[in-house]
Amino acid sequence: MRENEGKVMLLENHYYKVLHSETKGLDGVFHIALLPDCAVYRGHFPGDPVCPGVCNIEVIKECASRLVGKRLFLKSIKQCRLVALATPSACPELDVVVNLTPTAQGFMVVAKIADASKTYLEYKGEMAL
Repeated sequence: MRENEGKVMLLENHYYKVLHSETKGLDGVFHIALLPDCAVYRGHFPGDPVCPGVCNIEVIKECASRLVGKRLFLKSIKQCRLVALATPSACPELDVVVNLTPTAQGFMVVAKIADASKTYLEYKGEMAL
């Protein structure tokens, strides 16, 4: 067995940190700060880093998991639109808005990552327990 096999690398507290959240049932808004010293940014366009779309999807998954109190897995992505380019320098703090609807095997997830002036990512998909 390889050293990291079976371990889960969460982005929380490495790529971003949750400053505060407001949740009501299966709906939540997570106000996050991007952590520009993260290795992801050093490797993703060094000197002018951008937020990789795959990392933004993982942030949504981690916030959705917080809402249900259980680890979720991506089952399918119905829509994922990268509407604008997010960078830790231009938008160091963002809101992750997550709405969950129960399904037979998990949850339908509708989410977006935005700040006060712009939406960066819109997401719709199913996540399983």
